[in-house]
Amino acid sequence: MRGITPRREQGMADPVLASMVHALGMETARHYTAATPKIQAYRDSWVKLAPFRDGPINPKRTEVSDSDAMTKQIKAKGTDLGADMVGVCRLQPHMIDLGADVPHEFVIVACVAEDYDKVVQGANAVEEEAMRVYARCTEIATQLAAYVRDMGYPARAHHNGASEVQAIPIFYQVGFGELGRHGSLINEKYGASFRPGFVTTDLPLAEDQPREFGVQDFCMNCNVCQLNCPGDAIPQDHVMTHGIKRWLIDLEKCYPYSRLRDEYCDLCVDVCPYNVRSHPETYKAFMKERKQVGYKTPKSC
Repeated sequence: MRGITPRREQGMADPVLASMVHALGMETARHYTAATPKIQAYRDSWVKLAPFRDGPINPKRTEVSDSDAMTKQIKAKGTDLGADMVGVCRLQPHMIDLGADVPHEFVIVACVAEDYDKVVQGANAVEEEAMRVYARCTEIATQLAAYVRDMGYPARAHHNGASEVQAIPIFYQVGFGELGRHGSLINEKYGASFRPGFVTTDLPLAEDQPREFGVQDFCMNCNVCQLNCPGDAIPQDHVMTHGIKRWLIDLEKCYPYSRLRDEYCDLCVDVCPYNVRSHPETYKAFMKERKQVGYKTPKSC
């Protein structure tokens, strides 16, 4: 199956970021060169696992007579490996990078929640936690793909080390949540504080379904992320895509705070009220801090 959705490039491969960097007379974005040793170690870990995304398939195939039972088995395996959420859906062209060919029928997504308490420890603590979770998801996806191949079915891991699939359409289709004003998908338990790993496969599985629990209606009346964004990059108005509201982030306003400083800005996600449900005291303390320093002031370490 060939993909139809352009991938948003990272680092200096992002044309918007590259043009801003060059306009400022810089050679690269400061955020990428100022990585802490922990962040760099996590980045190195998923690069090392990239060669193991795919591999030999066991010629003795396990017959699957009950796709529902097999899906439960896969979800249980993902949970045993460390995932907090595991979902399954049928792969569709809009879930695949433009021009990429992924010859599989299903995609499994395994997500790990971040420790939201890191928000009170500064910007680098939040970034280190995100990279730790990305690295963990890389390990889970790699191991889960190998598990499926051992049952005799093709399976390829997709993660930060290398990927041809797109996160948000898959998140939505498996019912992990709804798209929020800040551009990330919001889950009712973890907010937007979780990261994914994926496995595409032909193993016969049962599909999960999208779920709506009021996020987009809530976002229409909540301006917390918008009011806290240092660059005023989050718009008031939205567009509609296939019946789903999307708020288009202004990257030229976002990048001075999220790419052109040493420290990453994740305020739009960190201040989201959906974090209250799992970390009410931390959220209360963090928002008190935001008020004291000025809501639109970038976090510091």
